[in-house]
Amino acid sequence: MRRKYYDDYDYEEAYRKICENLDEWELERLLKEGKVDCLYRTTTTKSKNIKSGTVLLEAQVYPSFKDKKNMPVTEKRRETKPSQRNLNDKNARRYLIRLANINFGKGDIWATFGWDEAHYPEDMKKAQKDVQNFIRRINRKRKKAGMENIKYIYIIAADGNTRPHFHILMTGDGVDRDELEEMWGKCERPNTRRIKPDDDFIITGLATYISNNPHGTKRWCSSKNLKKPDMPKRSYSKFKKTKVEMMVKDHEELKKQMEKAYPGYKFLDAEVKYNGVNAAFYIYARMVRN
Repeated sequence: MRRKYYDDYDYEEAYRKICENLDEWELERLLKEGKVDCLYRTTTTKSKNIKSGTVLLEAQVYPSFKDKKNMPVTEKRRETKPSQRNLNDKNARRYLIRLANINFGKGDIWATFGWDEAHYPEDMKKAQKDVQNFIRRINRKRKKAGMENIKYIYIIAADGNTRPHFHILMTGDGVDRDELEEMWGKCERPNTRRIKPDDDFIITGLATYISNNPHGTKRWCSSKNLKKPDMPKRSYSKFKKTKVEMMVKDHEELKKQMEKAYPGYKFLDAEVKYNGVNAAFYIYARMVRN
């Protein structure tokens, strides 16, 4: 009978202290004090862009405990697909970024539209309706031309201190930017641009900007025709405890072991955090395959 291990906790909440801030002697002390009985589990999530085929891989390495009493107590459980599109939640932000990286790429559109005084929405409900009607007009025009509905992700930015506007990522095929700006027609200076993905991070930077928008409603909306991220894969055999401790001490070793564990992928970056209570570690790494 397989032994049960305990790791249903929010590991990013439990491991917040960044190892880069530690002196070498402090790190050595942590490694010596790591007496909690655990092994390391790895969660792997892949986002494959439907246009370029580029795959962005995220690997999270975290302790799985043999005794439930040693598992950190956190408000939430480990990362799952968010049921609420609330950007106060880091899992929802990460899920949005994955959706963007999978579905949008070169030639698609990143735009910001607003409202002038003559069209100022009285409340968030009216603003939402304006955006939805705008998308319907786009899709009606595309249907007449024999094209499919657009894919989109948008967030409305309105917090009482900032003039309301919204950011949208959307399909670019068959869309004329000048015509698109004219179709909105509720402000004088809309801003539309063609997306130029990064070779490694695809459109992570752009999607992160949307998800971290300080003036946003913290809720985002998307079309139903988006390709969804695959479910994460979990493994107990990727990285043994001794190997994790080697990776924690040496960034080059971390890079080497990650590329060995994921053949064909190029290491991009990583962050290593620790928990002073149980002297265990958490690694979040990103890799890419073009």
